[in-house]
Amino acid sequence: MKKIIALFVIMLGLSFTANAQQKKNVAKPAVTGTNAGTPKEAAIQEAAIADTKALNDFIPLSDADKQNFKGLFEYKYRTLSENLSEERKKVLAETIEAKINATLSPEQATKLSQNPKLFKQLTGK
Repeated sequence: MKKIIALFVIMLGLSFTANAQQKKNVAKPAVTGTNAGTPKEAAIQEAAIADTKALNDFIPLSDADKQNFKGLFEYKYRTLSENLSEERKKVLAETIEAKINATLSPEQATKLSQNPKLFKQLTGK
């Protein structure tokens, strides 16, 4: 009888452990689905395209770099659309600045840093 109870407790414990390890599939909203048509999403897209165009006008970019910067600026505007504290906005601006400088060549980064108005627009500082 003690062995049966012990076996039952062990099986029960293992079943709880096995259930804790399973990943639950949570459906994430698709950006290209219903959210793509919202005015907020359209404004984010337009702002990201405008920043990418402004950067491309100042520093010629390859097609791959244009796509990368468009994604970066979409991330920036999506994050800024949330209610952020000043500290989080500052960290976001520093992150954007680091990613811009990492993507551009040293000559391009120097040229961009000499245009503070555009640099401020791109980083959000």
